[in-house]
Amino acid sequence: MTHYWMFAGACALIGLVLLRLVLREHVTLQASLAFFLLLIGGAAIAVEPRVLAWVTRQLGFELPSNLLFAICLGALAVLHVLSLVTLSRVELRSIALTQEVALLQEQVQRLADRGEAAPVAKRQA
Repeated sequence: MTHYWMFAGACALIGLVLLRLVLREHVTLQASLAFFLLLIGGAAIAVEPRVLAWVTRQLGFELPSNLLFAICLGALAVLHVLSLVTLSRVELRSIALTQEVALLQEQVQRLADRGEAAPVAKRQA
């Protein structure tokens, strides 16, 4: 039974490290929320393994390991979709920023052509 408590401790330690990363803004809370839920579930199962056996019977799985495998597979799918959403947002933001920079460069060039922004053009060169 002690090896279960060691797993619960490992989940708590990983959760604390992840919380520290969130607080220092190295990782967003939205991206780490699903991982926090998995850690809490893993720690709960480690503390009280009989709950896993009860849930396994209720959901119709033959073995608790099959249930854990299905949960992990589903969690990986959810995490993958969340990372795709984040990646898409970053890509769209990058495109928008590139377009804004191009517009600003065009405005600076127009001002430089009219002679109003000659010092700005010299500093950039």
